[in-house]
Amino acid sequence: MTVTFINAWGILLKGGPMMGPIFLLSLLAITVGIEKFLFLSTIDRNIKKFKPVFFKAVKANRMKDALSACEENPLGLGNICKAGLMKYGSSMDLIKASMEQAAGFEIYALKQRLNLLAFIVNAAPLLGLLGTTTALCVVFHAVQMRSNALNPLSLGDMSSGIWQALVTTSAGLLVGIISFAIYSFTASRVNDVIVIFEQTISESVGVLQAVSELDHQEESVEP
Repeated sequence: MTVTFINAWGILLKGGPMMGPIFLLSLLAITVGIEKFLFLSTIDRNIKKFKPVFFKAVKANRMKDALSACEENPLGLGNICKAGLMKYGSSMDLIKASMEQAAGFEIYALKQRLNLLAFIVNAAPLLGLLGTTTALCVVFHAVQMRSNALNPLSLGDMSSGIWQALVTTSAGLLVGIISFAIYSFTASRVNDVIVIFEQTISESVGVLQAVSELDHQEESVEP
């Protein structure tokens, strides 16, 4: 096991100068993936905790309790539903527009650094290809120079140079595949949260409007 690890590490070190940027991109992709996983997990927990409390308070016409729930859960739905509460008593269109505006800011936060992951997915294989082509240019230049000196490179020397050149392509593809997996998983979770936001906005608008109309009816009945 130790010998295999050392050999594998030695092979990677022989990949050339492009191995450094590729390695840094891999660390960056993993770091962003972990950060987004923790952030989205927090959002999911807040949603599960917040929604029942919020809708129970609103349906019972306890708007202060609903507002307190929003302020205790500022991430994600808390800010969106708070925007709707601030327009309580207004028309459905105004409540919905206010909540959608707040949702825009929350969705922006959800999508942060997804573009960075997309960049790594594309950049890592290209860096690997650049490293390979650069190394092959060096190998074939050496072949030409040695041939001109009547001391041609042996097949073994050429094979050594070529496989070392191909290491960067392999590394770039590996990082690209891992980054794409992280990107796909993260983007899927972000889309799921956005759907929950949209469903909650529609549900909240209907509930707030219904409670508001009920208040107006009770006020009109009172002598």
